[in-house]
Amino acid sequence: MRNVMNTYLSKGQRHTPGKSHSSFVIRHLSSIIRHSSFVIRHSSLIIRHSSLVIRHSSHVIRHSSFFTPLLIALAMTISACSDSRRFRINGEIENLEQAEFYIYSTDGGLDRLDTITVADGRFKWETLIEHEATFFLVYPNLSQQVIFASPGDEVRVIGDAAQLRAINVLGTDDNKAYTEFRMAHFNDNAKQLSEAMHDFMAAHPDSRVSIYMRSLSQGGGSRGSGVEVGQKLTGIELPPDGLSADSTTLRLRPGRPVLLTFWASWARETVEDFYFIKKAHEQSKHVADEKSVRVVSISLDAVADAYSSTCRYDSVLWESRCYRQVWDTPIVSQLSVTSLPYYILTDANLNIVACGSNWKDDIQRTLYNLTAGGDR
Repeated sequence: MRNVMNTYLSKGQRHTPGKSHSSFVIRHLSSIIRHSSFVIRHSSLIIRHSSLVIRHSSHVIRHSSFFTPLLIALAMTISACSDSRRFRINGEIENLEQAEFYIYSTDGGLDRLDTITVADGRFKWETLIEHEATFFLVYPNLSQQVIFASPGDEVRVIGDAAQLRAINVLGTDDNKAYTEFRMAHFNDNAKQLSEAMHDFMAAHPDSRVSIYMRSLSQGGGSRGSGVEVGQKLTGIELPPDGLSADSTTLRLRPGRPVLLTFWASWARETVEDFYFIKKAHEQSKHVADEKSVRVVSISLDAVADAYSSTCRYDSVLWESRCYRQVWDTPIVSQLSVTSLPYYILTDANLNIVACGSNWKDDIQRTLYNLTAGGDR
């Protein structure tokens, strides 16, 4: 082995450290030193940026502590503004476990007929209003209770289901005043009630209760005693309601008997009577004009979709109108309709020959005799 090495080295291959290797090492060392200085410079830059971030973080924290109370105050202000526009009704009705009430407004307090659910005799309802408003609470028997509202008010409706006319509405001066008036004149006849209202309006001319009473006495929303047999049904015009394709005004003219029907999808018993109305409408097609009854329906629905879907589902194929004004529908006030369903039947000369809320008792027999082929 030694001989081999000697042979190999003797041929000039023996390794001796030279200048080239030393300069290679020196170059690599200087490169390492340069990279180290670069790392040191960047490290110092990172440290400076870190201190800057820390300073900014403390700045943000100081500003956050300044703005947090402002944000909280802003949220509280928004909440307070909402509460200042909120109107609430809390109700407690004895002897009424479960039911549904309806509520609507005729002066912009509500743009629809809303439903209030009663559970265990209690209910709550609220809405946002921008100004004073008058609401009407509709009970299951379709009687109504007027409620005066202002932004921020809260009222209580207390009473017994057996005496809905004696319901107390408390919580504001206007509602208390009207409740006291109703209780004091609970058993008055029409003349006595009219005189009492006149006295109240004279004593409190600027009261909202007086304004409401004046609207009643002038016929705006009057519930009256209704029409009577023997009267002539004149001046009835029903303009387009914007819901059907019919853009003409319906006018009642002599020549055919007329059956006016008043109904609403939220009063199911009125829809149940559609069976009899359909038969009358169909059978009238097979008799002479003077015996062919013209059926015209007026819906007291406040929601267009509820009205339209009921018409489709129950096949209302006769003339119909729905003005979404509930009890303040003009023809309802004009004819002093006070209950649903309600029917008015005339002869061919538009003389009222029957009227009432019960089809079989009030309408059926007269209609049969009038048309000589109506439903028995």
